Amino acid sequence: MSGVKIAALYGIYPHQLGFCGPKDKSAKKVITDYLLGKNISEKRVRKILEQFEGAFPYYNLIAKSNGIKDPFDEKVVKAYWIGNGLLDKVKIDSLKEMIIKEFSGPGLLSKKIAQKKAREIPFNSKPHHSFHVFVVGSVTGVITLKGKLLDICRVSWGEVVKKEKGKIIIKYQPLKKSKNKYFLGNFIKKTIFWDKNLAEKIEIGDNISCHWSYLIQVLDKKDLENLKKYTQLTLNCLNG
Repeated sequence: MSGVKIAALYGIYPHQLGFCGPKDKSAKKVITDYLLGKNISEKRVRKILEQFEGAFPYYNLIAKSNGIKDPFDEKVVKAYWIGNGLLDKVKIDSLKEMIIKEFSGPGLLSKKIAQKKAREIPFNSKPHHSFHVFVVGSVTGVITLKGKLLDICRVSWGEVVKKEKGKIIIKYQPLKKSKNKYFLGNFIKKTIFWDKNLAEKIEIGDNISCHWSYLIQVLDKKDLENLKKYTQLTLNCLNG
């Protein structure tokens, strides 16, 4: 799967909800049509995805830190959303610099708040989506990420236990908080949306990724391990 398609898949649902990306309806239709396999040029989709205020700066940072020219390289995009070894090459000072430079300005954080967030990020932080959700939070102010929204916004994973019309039931570990510590709780069942036109074919027992209560993709063993690993690393950093 191309990096552009991965970025579109993970970005489409928060974009449809109005939480990130360009606000015009035409952009939403272009991304949807592209994922449906219609005749939409990848170049056109890239230009739209570059306007995703939260994700695109991370792609650039990860790519630059690893000597990769294309911010939409498959490994780069997967590093941010799922996790892989590219994250380990990003220096903490580069991450702080990105937060100050890319997340402040009109329609974003104030320079003062961005600098404060950069100063306070844990030393071992990795530029993973879980880091953005748990540590940085929304940079547009459209939504406040706290409480149950943290669990919905993070990319979670689960095992498919039942398929229904337009929905599936998964077994997954919800995000919990106790005594100011975050952790993944005991396994529970959760119903999430399944758009058969956008998501690939799934089977009972598949491990899938989930974003904003929508099935995104089936995870192979390595991707599942990476998603678990880098999510836990963020939680460890968050908890001190």
